[in-house]
Order: sequence, then C-alpha cells, then structure tokens
Amino acid sequence: LMRSSAASDVYKRQVYGCRVKNKSLYLTKERIEMKSIKKYVGIFLLALCLIGTMQAVPCKAASLNSNVNGIVKSQVLPEDTKEVKLQKLFQYTEKTYGYKRQIGFKNKKGWAKTYAQKMIKSKKGSCYHFAAVYGYLAKKATGYKVRVAVGQTKGFSGSWQPHAWTEVKVKGKWYIFDTNMDKFKAKSKMKYYNMLKTSKAAKKVYKNKGVKYVNIK
Repeated sequence: LMRSSAASDVYKRQVYGCRVKNKSLYLTKERIEMKSIKKYVGIFLLALCLIGTMQAVPCKAASLNSNVNGIVKSQVLPEDTKEVKLQKLFQYTEKTYGYKRQIGFKNKKGWAKTYAQKMIKSKKGSCYHFAAVYGYLAKKATGYKVRVAVGQTKGFSGSWQPHAWTEVKVKGKWYIFDTNMDKFKAKSKMKYYNMLKTSKAAKKVYKNKGVKYVNIK
C-alpha cells in the first residue's frame, strides 16, 4: 500500500506538471497571437491615416462641388434661361447670406474655393465670400466663363477701398455681378447686377487698374 500510494503521488505530480507545462505553452502562444493582432491592427490604422491625409484636399473640393450642385438644383429650373438662372442665384445669394468682416485677406492660391465653402457653411462672410460663392453658383448653373475680381471700389464710402466682386462673360462681354455691394449699398435693388464692365457707371465705382482675377472652374 505504501508503494502504491507513492506511485500514485508520482503519477499525480507527472500529470499535474504536464498540465501546468501545457497551460504555460498555451498562454505563451496566446500572447504571441495577441501581439500579432495588435501589430496588424496598428499597421491597418496607420494606412488609413495616410490615405486620409493624401485625400484631404480632394475631399474638400468634392464637398464644395456637392454643396454648389445642391443649391443650384434647389434654386433654378432646368428650363430656365441662363440669364434667369443668374438672376435667381443673385437674389438667392443676397437673401441667404449675411455680412461678417474679413480682416487680413491674402490673395493666395485656392482662396476662392475656401471662401465659398466657408460662406455656404457659416452663412456669413465678407465681400470676398460673397464674390466667391456667387462665382461658383453662376459657373455651375450656366457654364459661362466666370471670374472673381479682387481690386478697389468707392461704391460704399466715396473713397477707394479693397473689394471683391464677380464677373461673368456673356456674349463676348464681361459683366459685373456684385452681390455684396447690391445688398448693403443698393439695398437689393439689382443696381449692381449684370453691369457692363466697360460702362461709365461701372468705371465710376470700380477701379480697373491693379485688379487681380481668379478664374472659376
């Protein structure tokens, strides 16, 4: 009986040892698998970050295009003439957006897109924002050549001051569409809508020298 008991103890120790050893191996294998999973997850997340960074600029452009499309579809009819579309969107811009002063404007590449998008989102902006947003709306609705002009005007105070407005080329001639001036100076009387750039009235209000343009595409 003593021998049998001793043998039993040895057997138990051997079996228990194997179990402990196997459990240790299992835990070690599990840790390795978890480390591998974390490694691949980290690589995957890093890849997503890099893709997001590379696509940041195109996403902004697509967002502006989508917003402009939505506004045009909601404000004009397919059967409207191009002139009617210009007028409807001019009135929409005056009615929808309010004024917020812009301090320290810089004529950097791509500013028109940025300002148009900000105007759509915040519903407030300066003359630069008004000119940019109407420029994109007019371009989308008509397909005409459209540009945003950055120059000077004396339409507000009688003295020359920095200003921006939209210009549209219709039948070979450039016309001024100044939503900002029309809303706050003329009180939305359409005085600064479809104004021939070479007319005497335009020359009295807008300085032709030193004007810089941004073509809307």
